[in-house]
Amino acid sequence: MTTESSSFFSSIQEYRAEYRDLFLAAFKDGLRLVCGAKDSGKYIGSYYDFPQLSYGKNGLPQLSSMLGAGPVDYGQCFYSWGSKPGIDEDEIESFCALVRYVRSRERLLKRFSSPVDPLPMEAKKLQIDKFQILSAVKNSINQYIHKFKSFEYQNQFIDEVIDPAIAYIFDERLSIDIFVPILFLDFLTDEHELANGIAIVRIPDEQHLARYKVKSYNTSAHQSVIQAATHALVLRDWYVPNAERMWDFNILNDASAYPIDVIDRFFGAIRIFSTNKTGYGQIYSVSKGWDQHSEAGLPCVQGATLRAYPSDFENFYWNMDQVPSISSDQLNRITEVFEQLSVAPQNSISLSLKRLNRCLVRDEEEDAVLDATIALEALLSDDGMQEMTHKLAMRVGALAGFDASFGRNPVEAFGDIKKIYGYRSAIVHGSKNIEKSRMVKFDENTQKPAHNLSADYVRLVLRVLLANERFRDPKQIDQELLLGVPGSSQRHVTGN
Repeated sequence: MTTESSSFFSSIQEYRAEYRDLFLAAFKDGLRLVCGAKDSGKYIGSYYDFPQLSYGKNGLPQLSSMLGAGPVDYGQCFYSWGSKPGIDEDEIESFCALVRYVRSRERLLKRFSSPVDPLPMEAKKLQIDKFQILSAVKNSINQYIHKFKSFEYQNQFIDEVIDPAIAYIFDERLSIDIFVPILFLDFLTDEHELANGIAIVRIPDEQHLARYKVKSYNTSAHQSVIQAATHALVLRDWYVPNAERMWDFNILNDASAYPIDVIDRFFGAIRIFSTNKTGYGQIYSVSKGWDQHSEAGLPCVQGATLRAYPSDFENFYWNMDQVPSISSDQLNRITEVFEQLSVAPQNSISLSLKRLNRCLVRDEEEDAVLDATIALEALLSDDGMQEMTHKLAMRVGALAGFDASFGRNPVEAFGDIKKIYGYRSAIVHGSKNIEKSRMVKFDENTQKPAHNLSADYVRLVLRVLLANERFRDPKQIDQELLLGVPGSSQRHVTGN
């Protein structure tokens, strides 16, 4: 946030009270006239692209457009297509007074003006500043009618509609809650706290409707995948800086503006303790105490889409018979791991978690194996380069004994890592016989793809290291577990 921006919003606060009085007067007149238009029986159109919500047999939400059959859009009383509008805003003195007031105050007018300076002749003819000033009034009228199911002005309701519109114009900081829908997982609870200000919540119906239009046109996220979430990660009590011109306020439509590191840490915590596929395809914010523009009583939602999920989700994955669920025990372990990840100071932990997240959404198996082995090396390699694969396999084998539920003993784990690295070597050296090492055989009847097994071992190692901080130094693994030098107490972990 720049000093200039802070100075700007400070400089317009002197207009806030008088602007609110004029805005309220315009709201009252507009509401009364809309009520008259409705009572006259004259046709008032509906929202054309309003969403509708249903749920599939598997419990996943399904969103689509009503295509003209949505709620009534009372703002259409003020518009016309080739004929005189039902309500002529130029004949409403309170509307004109609000426009005159803003235009007579240069700093305040900047909030409503176009970023093009000077304005082209076309823009002057359209009176863009006037459109922006009065749109807030019309939107508030629409919100009031739909939210309170009333055309009668009632003083006890007015602050809830007026104040958010005023706040968007005058506030330097805009408070938000951030939501990240969690794809294809059911958490069997309405809310679970992960940390202070961070929780898993069931997405309310009105938010599902509002997030339907949150899309990005520079990503390939599939619309049916984006919708396939019953719960979301919520980060509460964040804020974004307001822009001096309304036209320039688009920060919430940029995925890179959100705390991706916190979001990925959460999904990494899930992946450490669950092999169920998940990811995210959308991030959105819900305004708190301000409103830029919202439809028919829905919350004010803005956001972006991105592709942070496995590609096979797009192959009609949303038609699954039953959505996998996270048990209460798994949820408690995920909460514990999320906290451990949040405080772990080692760069090796954050790097390996990033690689785990990447390998589980990769399109190509070869890329997934490379990500997983990079993660293992970040966690368990040291400065010495001699026999790196052998040492890494030894260290993984030593850690395998800490997790009885993993299903592979230290000797088997040692052999698995050797085979995974054989596949990795075939990849990086362009071997023509790469398919021979793609599967890791456990016995004559059991085998597993190397890329899946490598991710399992990253999960295992992260679980053990998060529970036993001293082993984050690989040499300590050698000293205590391989050479048998006594150390402090060791914590065992449980898996899925």
